[in-house]
Amino acid sequence: MSFYESQSCLDQYLLFHYGNSLEIDPFQIFPESFLNFAGRSVTENLDTTKGRRRALDLGCSVGRSCFELSRFCDEVVGIDYSNQFISAAETIRVEGSVKFNRLQEGSQFNSYIAQMPKGSRPERISFEVGDALQLPDGIGKFDVIHAANLLCRLSNPDNLLKKLPAIMNEGGVLIITTPCTWIGEFTPMENWPKGSTLDWISANLSEKFVLQNNHDMPFIILEHARKFQVGIAQASVWNRNSKLNDS
Repeated sequence: MSFYESQSCLDQYLLFHYGNSLEIDPFQIFPESFLNFAGRSVTENLDTTKGRRRALDLGCSVGRSCFELSRFCDEVVGIDYSNQFISAAETIRVEGSVKFNRLQEGSQFNSYIAQMPKGSRPERISFEVGDALQLPDGIGKFDVIHAANLLCRLSNPDNLLKKLPAIMNEGGVLIITTPCTWIGEFTPMENWPKGSTLDWISANLSEKFVLQNNHDMPFIILEHARKFQVGIAQASVWNRNSKLNDS
C-alpha cells in the first residue's frame, strides 16, 4: 500500500491542511508564517481581488487549497492520485467536516475535526481521483492552475510542465510550489532537474509563460507531538503569454 493511502498519512495531511496553530504546533515553536501553508499557497500567490472563472488544483491532497480557491473562482477542480485524500476532501465538501487523529507518541492519539474554512463555496468545487500526468482529454482550460508541492512527487514532471500551456487560458495564472525534494522513490534520477529546480522550471515554461514572482514559503508537517518535518518550498508564479506567442 502506498504511503499516501495509509491512515497515518491521511491524519498528517488533514492536520497540515486544516489544523490550527495549537494543533499543528503544540509547543508554539514556529511563527505564523510556517502555518496554514495550503491556504497561503493561494492567498500569497494569487491576486484575490480579481474574480476567476475556472481553477485547477493538481495534487490537491485533502482539499484545503480548493476551498480557498472557491472564494475567488466560479469553478474549482481538485485532482489527486490518492483515493483516501479525495474521499476526505469530498466529505468535508459535503458534510462540512471530517474527524482525524493526531499522533501524540507510541499508540496515543488525540482526536480533532477538520472543518471547511469559513467563506468557502463548496458548490463550486468538484474533487476527483486522477493522475496529473494523464489528465482527461475533456478537462478544458483554466484561468488558475495551482500545483503545490507536486512536481518532486511525479515520475516524469517534465511531461506535466509541457502540457500546462494547452490547458491554461491566455492571461491565466500558474502557481507552482516545491520543496525540491528529489528522490528516486518518486522520480527516477534521469528525470531530475540537471541544475536548479527553478532554472529547470523556467526552461520548460519560458516560451509560453512569464515569471511574475518567486519567493520562499516555509511549512511544517507534524509527524507526532514532538517531531516535525520543516521545509521551505520554492514558490513561483507565472502568467500565460498571449496566443500570439504560441507559434
